[in-house]
Amino acid sequence: MNTACQRHTIGAARRCINVYKRTAHNSTATICGRRDHTTPASLRHHHTQLQSVRFPNTNTSRITNRPNNINSMSTSSKVESNAPAIIHPSIESIRALRKSFDSSVSVGFVPTMGALHEGHLSLARTARSQNDVVIASIFVNPAQFGKGEDLDTYPRQVEKDLELLTEIGVDHVFVPSSDMMYGKNHVTYIDPQGFDQTREGASRPGFFRGVATVVTKLFNIVQPTNAYFGQKDAVQCIVIKRIVRDLDMDVNVHIMNTVREDDGLALSSRNAYLTPEEREKAPIVYQALCAAREVYESRFARGMEELDAADLLEVVEGALETEPLITEVQYVGIDDLETMRPLEKVGNEGCVISLACKLGSVRLIDNIILK
Repeated sequence: MNTACQRHTIGAARRCINVYKRTAHNSTATICGRRDHTTPASLRHHHTQLQSVRFPNTNTSRITNRPNNINSMSTSSKVESNAPAIIHPSIESIRALRKSFDSSVSVGFVPTMGALHEGHLSLARTARSQNDVVIASIFVNPAQFGKGEDLDTYPRQVEKDLELLTEIGVDHVFVPSSDMMYGKNHVTYIDPQGFDQTREGASRPGFFRGVATVVTKLFNIVQPTNAYFGQKDAVQCIVIKRIVRDLDMDVNVHIMNTVREDDGLALSSRNAYLTPEEREKAPIVYQALCAAREVYESRFARGMEELDAADLLEVVEGALETEPLITEVQYVGIDDLETMRPLEKVGNEGCVISLACKLGSVRLIDNIILK
């Protein structure tokens, strides 16, 4: 492909990304270089054009064509070097893709809200190593943001995210708009009972309703064989496993270890909000959890069969109190590994210790599993 033609194609791909950025707030959008009065219906009308657009990474020297049907590729050629991920801005496009696969094809799915970091990318790498096809999604879900939260300011870097996913070998990226996921007359939500009474649920009313709803919708749309999530959001992981079991969804949920910076800070898109001084002090969150783990392990090493959850709680809270930049401790929980219900005693079966606090104005969450 000549240079001028390549620039035109890359430009068209980038303009397609504007569908994601603008359709929720603007009555018109540029679709593959065409100016249209855009409604969700007209977006669906153009999905056959959009599904073929690829976003190459910075190292790609040409636009690569790959067959839509995975069965026409040998195992060794399912992931082409530098093959750009295909962008899907519509539900119809993803569904058409999914229907083209043979039932024997394994599909790995990594749902994200974008602003990708190494935690997300590690999930994508695992999915790449375990599946024939890998699909990621980028969607900032408004249903899981409460009043006064950071929906409008949540980091968005769609072009960079697409480049990162391409470098890892993700095959397809679903990038819907809010209007597409939650239409004008949308009234149906998934509300897992009891989770608003967990510590995280009480601090963010309606959050798990939003998470359960969007995950259910994404699973229905993508129909993955395997789906990948990070352990950092402990209650969210339990909610997702719960709805999969309760609603008999045919998907394997994989919970992967939290990815951390060298100093222990759990990777999060919201870490970008931290000032340099706050970032320097942020490892206290993980250090507080590790202090509780040391107490747990030392007690059991001495032959104890159980200890009071209050002892672990006191250790974590005491460590957090040593950092003046922590302006609020929203909760510290010592909870059951399966239900996230509070424990009074912790035995050999272990527990999850989770916390949420504000460092300056930035809300940080983290957890560790003791077992």
